[in-house]
Amino acid sequence: MKGEPTATIPQLEAFLEVAERRSIQAAARDTGRSRATYMRVLASLRETFGTGELLQRAPGQRTGVLTPAGEELARRAEALLRQVRQWNAATRDALGEGQPSLRVGAIAGSFDLIADILADLRASQPHVSLRIAEYPDEDLLQALDAGDIDLAFGAQAPAPVRSRWAFARLGSLPWAVIVPDAMASQLSDPMRLVELDGVPMVVLRAGPARRRLEEAFAGHAEGPLVLDAACEVGSTPRVVEMVARGFGPAVVSRFRLAFLPKGVQVRSLTDGPPPLSAGAYARRGATLTPLQRALLDRARARFRSLSTPAGR
Repeated sequence: MKGEPTATIPQLEAFLEVAERRSIQAAARDTGRSRATYMRVLASLRETFGTGELLQRAPGQRTGVLTPAGEELARRAEALLRQVRQWNAATRDALGEGQPSLRVGAIAGSFDLIADILADLRASQPHVSLRIAEYPDEDLLQALDAGDIDLAFGAQAPAPVRSRWAFARLGSLPWAVIVPDAMASQLSDPMRLVELDGVPMVVLRAGPARRRLEEAFAGHAEGPLVLDAACEVGSTPRVVEMVARGFGPAVVSRFRLAFLPKGVQVRSLTDGPPPLSAGAYARRGATLTPLQRALLDRARARFRSLSTPAGR
């Protein structure tokens, strides 16, 4: 006897790709799937759940809106896929017990902290299965949630976002300004944010540091100040590179001062944004292995060393 039709995980993932972009065409362009594939998925989901349209688009419009049924399916699909990722992660943890392995992810700016430590580990314990991945800020915790990595090094996420993970704090990330040599004579030391009002700057495209900077400019006591994001890049090392090339000043964490190239000068910042916290996330409830605990201990010691004036 044939059972009831059932939505599959790939179908729900494909539907969320469309729902996120509100467009079949945009989803096809971004993912490489065909428009016909997405249309078949939507038709199959409508048949499976006995509902009408999930996405509606007005004539002549490139994007559409989810119908009430589409909104409800998107909400339920996201919840289900989150549970599937958590189940996969927990199962991988359970089945991998006893096998020496370490899977580490980090945003680009955090790799400078752990690169030497991981290189030492590879040299001293070649039998350990070491997997390393770099992620944009917005993808780091998703990779942890999915079980692709065991430790995720980066800055602490806002409180509402971080309930599913445990955060091991390494230290504080106060701010400084870095400037190209050619601009050094134009800026005082120490500096205030008001001196950067309307100045073309190098900034991160997104992430916690970008949000803190925008909030500090918008909420300044002498403001709102204008944050002129003249050069937007995807990682803190790239910020430093563009400052060294003369594209403008940037506000970075003082930790980053340990890795500055020639052509860059430092200015203290007296009224910068509230500091971020550097650290590493693990899945809440997961027991850290001796390798993971050792990595965290060494990362914490190295962070303290690099954050001191002598270390820089």
